Amino acid sequence: MERRDFLKLAAGAAVATGLGSGVGRAAVPRDRSELIPAAGAHFGAYVYAGNDAGVSQPEALETKIGHRLGINHCFHHYGTPPHTTRWQNDIAAGRIPMISWSAGPESRLQQIVDGGHDKEIEDQAALLASLGAPLFLRFTWEFDLRYTNTALFRRVWQYVHAKFAGAPNVAFVWCPTWRAYRETFKADGFYPGDAYVDWIAADGYARPHADPAYHYRAFDLMFDAAHAFAVDHGKPFMVGETGVHRASVDPVQADWLTTTRSVVKSSYPRLKAFVYFHRDGDAPDGDDWRVTVPDGGPAQQAFAAYAHDPYFDPS
Repeated sequence: MERRDFLKLAAGAAVATGLGSGVGRAAVPRDRSELIPAAGAHFGAYVYAGNDAGVSQPEALETKIGHRLGINHCFHHYGTPPHTTRWQNDIAAGRIPMISWSAGPESRLQQIVDGGHDKEIEDQAALLASLGAPLFLRFTWEFDLRYTNTALFRRVWQYVHAKFAGAPNVAFVWCPTWRAYRETFKADGFYPGDAYVDWIAADGYARPHADPAYHYRAFDLMFDAAHAFAVDHGKPFMVGETGVHRASVDPVQADWLTTTRSVVKSSYPRLKAFVYFHRDGDAPDGDDWRVTVPDGGPAQQAFAAYAHDPYFDPS
C-alpha cells in the first residue's frame, strides 16, 4: 500500500473513531493486508520517552531527522491500561502503530489457554479493531529467550489469534531473536503455523564483543536466516528491533547503518518493515543505541537517510 493512500485512509479512520469529530462511534476495521507495501519497506522506531510504560514518543526525533516515521513502536505490558490515545494520534498523523504486547511469564501461558485472561484479550481485540486502521501486534516478542515449552507457546498463540477474528486490521507479528533462526534453531519449534502468522520478524543488535565474530555483527550475519525463513513461509519480513551501539569516538553507528541500508535494498526483497530501538541504557556502560548523540552527527545523518530514502518511505 502506498503511503499517500495510507494517509488518506488514516484520516478517514480518524473521523470514524471520533478523533476529528468528537463522535465516539466505532470504525469499520480495514484489512491488515494493506500494511504490505508493493515496493520498499516501512521505516520506524521505538523512541524512549523517559519512563518505563513503553510509550514511544517519536515527534522530537522526527523533528531532528526532518521526516515523519512510518511506524511508531510502543510496548504494552500485560495487565496494564492500553496506550489508546497514543495509537489514535499515530493513526491520525499517518503513522502505523506497532504494539509489542506481552503475555507474561511461562506460568501465565497456561492460564491464558485455560480462559483465565479472556476478558483482557477480548477487550484488546475490540479496542484495536475499533481503531479502524491496519496496525501491527507483535505478541509476546523474543519468546525464544523467555519460554521453553514450545507446544504450550504454540497453543497460546493460536488461542489468542482466534480471539482477534473480529479484528481484520490487526497483523500478528511473530518475532523471536535472530539466534532462533541461525544459532539455536528454535524457530521451527515455536512456529504456530502459517494460518496464525501474518508477518515473520526477528530482533538483533550490533554491539561490541570480545569475540570478533560478534563484534558489531553485520546485518547479514543476524538477519539472513530469518529472512529466508519468511520467504519459505510466504510471509513479509520485519526487523522488529535493531540498534547499533554508540561508541564514544568510533563512527561505527553511522557506518553500520549506511552499510545496512544498502544491503537491505539489494538483498532483502521480502523485508517490508525496519524498526529501530532508539534508547540508551541506564548505566554508564549501558547499551547506548540512540543516534542523536551528538545532535546532528554522523549517526543521526545516517538514520535520517533511511527516512528520506524513497525505498523506506513507500509513497
